[in-house]
Amino acid sequence: MLQGNNVISKVLLLVLHITINSASRLSAPWNVTMESVNMRHLLRWSAPGTFCADAHYSVQFQGEWELLFKNGTWEEAMECQSTLRPECDLTADLASDSDYSIRVRAECDGHHSEWTALNATFNRRNTIIAIIMDVKVTGDAVHVYIGPRSLTMTVTLTMWEQGEDYNTTKEEVVGVQHLSHTFPGLRQGAIYCLQAQAEVEGSHRSTSTGIQCVSVPSPQRPWQIPVAVTSVLAITIALACLLGWASKYRRLVVQNTCFHKEPLPSVLVDDWPVTTPMLLEPHKSLGGPLLSLPSLPKSDQEQLRS
Repeated sequence: MLQGNNVISKVLLLVLHITINSASRLSAPWNVTMESVNMRHLLRWSAPGTFCADAHYSVQFQGEWELLFKNGTWEEAMECQSTLRPECDLTADLASDSDYSIRVRAECDGHHSEWTALNATFNRRNTIIAIIMDVKVTGDAVHVYIGPRSLTMTVTLTMWEQGEDYNTTKEEVVGVQHLSHTFPGLRQGAIYCLQAQAEVEGSHRSTSTGIQCVSVPSPQRPWQIPVAVTSVLAITIALACLLGWASKYRRLVVQNTCFHKEPLPSVLVDDWPVTTPMLLEPHKSLGGPLLSLPSLPKSDQEQLRS
């Protein structure tokens, strides 16, 4: 009976030990990916769901040299030991055209998670080459801006005047540290075309941008400025006169249409004889005030007086 109890106790202790170890075990990083553009190799991963709020990460790699001549050992990425950020720049570590295995793990409070490896080996020859060219004109110079920035990239700029493709000018920009180049002293009034070709050191691969053509403006002569000002002034005056005439004409049309004036009736227009008042002397036999009569013919007036 005692022996049976001892067995049960041992089983319970083992289960408790496994449970405690499982609870304290640190989760491993996940979603490990490699982003390589213009020979810049950036390893990224997602943080594990863990109880530790201050997790650190360490990265290791193994190339053909480590696999064949160093008994399969793993090399530590010097810039990515106990790092806080979930990414690691392996550009300096992956320095040969070989297949690399890469892995990362989390660390917290003395505990280490399991290693999570990149799902496939990585070779820097598979880097993506990308370049963007922007062209601007200032005076008689053309400014070329190149991106993205890469210290391991060599860019060859080719420029020619439109219609003279056989006569080209080439400039080589190594490192692309300043991302710009200028072609000064160009012929004003001409059109120039440009193209950039980028090659990344060690990859023996290259890419080219599209052709961009720009026009170098002709200089303004001294007499062009007063002529332009005079032309603008003349056009302004002509428009003002035209608008004034149009406004007056529109007002007359609206007045005649909306406020039509009817002619006066003929009875109001005909001429009538004008009458003038006349003072008459009172009759000797009659007294009274003077009467004002309308104007009569002279013969009638004499009859009245008699």
